[in-house]
Amino acid sequence: MIFNDLIISSLQHTQGIVGCNDQKTERTKDTEIYYLHSKAKQAACPQCRSWSTSVVETGKTRDIRGLCIGFKKR
Repeated sequence: MIFNDLIISSLQHTQGIVGCNDQKTERTKDTEIYYLHSKAKQAACPQCRSWSTSVVETGKTRDIRGLCIGFKKR
């Protein structure tokens, strides 16, 4: 879907978020909420940099705040 590609591209360039799929987007007043899922099958350990790790789905959420882009004042 083109819209999802635009969202992912925007998040990559404005927030540095890479390797995610957009599941859902909500907009309320001056806030956009993106529901993202990681595409990662493997990740390096942040302490020892070993790739001998496994990715576990936790269901945890993370808030990322950024500047408003593309909102028009009405």
